[in-house]
Amino acid sequence: MAEVEVGAFLSYQNVMVTSENKLVYLLVEATPSAGIGIGPAALNLAIVLDKSGSMYAAEKLEYVISAVSHVMEELRPTDICTVIAFADKARVLIPSSQIYDKESARRMVRNIDQIDVGSGTEMLHGIRAAMEELRKNISPERMNHIVLLTDGLTLHESHCKEACLMAAGEGISVSTIGVGDDFNERFLLDIANACRGTSYYIDVPRDIPTIFNQELKGVQNVVVRNPKLELRLSRDINVRRAYKVKPLINDLGAIPTVERVANVDVGDLQKGETQSMLFELVLPSRKPGTYRVAKANLIYDIPEQGIRGKTVGQDVTITYTQDQSAASKVTPKVMGVVDAVSVFRQQTRALEMAQAGDRAKATQLLRSAATQLLQQGQKDLADAAMAEAGRIEQGGGATSHGTKKLEYGTRK
Repeated sequence: MAEVEVGAFLSYQNVMVTSENKLVYLLVEATPSAGIGIGPAALNLAIVLDKSGSMYAAEKLEYVISAVSHVMEELRPTDICTVIAFADKARVLIPSSQIYDKESARRMVRNIDQIDVGSGTEMLHGIRAAMEELRKNISPERMNHIVLLTDGLTLHESHCKEACLMAAGEGISVSTIGVGDDFNERFLLDIANACRGTSYYIDVPRDIPTIFNQELKGVQNVVVRNPKLELRLSRDINVRRAYKVKPLINDLGAIPTVERVANVDVGDLQKGETQSMLFELVLPSRKPGTYRVAKANLIYDIPEQGIRGKTVGQDVTITYTQDQSAASKVTPKVMGVVDAVSVFRQQTRALEMAQAGDRAKATQLLRSAATQLLQQGQKDLADAAMAEAGRIEQGGGATSHGTKKLEYGTRK
């Protein structure tokens, strides 16, 4: 029995025989097998906390202290953890180590407001300090991971991204947490997407402990590492665009293919959770019959079991037919994902149009997204889209709060 189950589903199982090319969607899912008994990897964890002056507002720092104190309690004996605070400079509160004395660790976390790291926001110092600490115990047998929390803008964003990409190259994943309305959501999302992590938006500070706990449980439950999806395309079939879908939607754009093979990095797989990708495929015209479209291979590691580069795959076929009734039947599971991606793309494009000054187009796209969100039962997000559309139509700009709510909310 394979350690990972791979499923591949087309939006249509049958397409009409015509002289024109066909656009179909391919959904590929990867899920750790339920009965294989893989134990989670031990952690090599760095928690990097913004302690700039703005973190003292709305009790944000108090909630952070509560959240990180809970993390200390939940760490397993095999886990290694370091905690770092940054503002103008960075300080290591807890050096990289196994946390045997949890009360002492919690006490050091509670003393975060007493250390002097300045009042500005130089995230790069925190990232570099985290990498230095993680390197002391870095190992392919451990889940090497950074959790980065901030509530504001930082200097040297491009250098921060470069440092995080360097960390990813060393086998360190990075998750980001943005609190409030003053951080750059695109910056934090880009880091998490590029570094096999997750990005979170926290609207109200009281949710900080909940999100920290969610992230900790997630990394503690990783059982399959470094998965890569290899899509081997049949002749004359092209990938027009690709998206990560779960855990969060991310537009990968027009991914390159080399010798009819497209490769996409997939995030580490957690026990009981599914990661999925959506591909737009362009199919050529063909005579009636059943044809192979592609083979979806997942290549993965489970270092704790000595498994490296193992492959499990799924063939994808489609039938060309002259039966209009058969060709009209869609796969609801796939089309539901397509609808979610469509809403995400509309709100993204709308906000871009608003920034470019095209208020009419931005308003139209946001109202269209709101209609689809209502149809999907997401009234809160639909209301947010309508509110932003109204502001933009009246000559105002999109609000920071509304932008973040839509940017994060439509990715789920």
